[in-house]
Amino acid sequence: ADIVGLLCLRPAKAGGQSRIVSTVTIFNALRRAHPELVARLFEPFRLDRRDGQQPGQSPVSWITPCGFDGERLRTFYHSDYFRSIERHPGIELTAEERAILDFYDACAADPAFYLDMWLEPGDMQFISNHTVAHARTAYQDFDDPALKRHLLRLWLSVP
Repeated sequence: ADIVGLLCLRPAKAGGQSRIVSTVTIFNALRRAHPELVARLFEPFRLDRRDGQQPGQSPVSWITPCGFDGERLRTFYHSDYFRSIERHPGIELTAEERAILDFYDACAADPAFYLDMWLEPGDMQFISNHTVAHARTAYQDFDDPALKRHLLRLWLSVP
């Protein structure tokens, strides 16, 4: 998807902020700190299908984390899915892949890189899935199901 949208219907009892970070900023930080790792981002990484494959298909697929069209850097980054390939027998991250993932995760967890924001009922957030990584902070929810946190996610692909 090119764009990820969130609509807040009900926030959590506590916590649950939306966290965003520029993947372009992280890429540039990697380029400054570890230029020897940059080229690897333009080669395919294994991605865990998380049991979403058809019978007989491989449990992993291949995706190239970064692409550059001459104007824009586009990034696909999903640390959990890159890392969980190791749950499959005989599949391990390389030292180079692990170093890249560790660097990206450390930057994404650094307040100098990320922005947290509260989403209140009726608030919508739309972000580029190619230049922004997103997550949420930990949260505590209500016991009453009618009061539980409720966000609607929309994945959009644009021509």
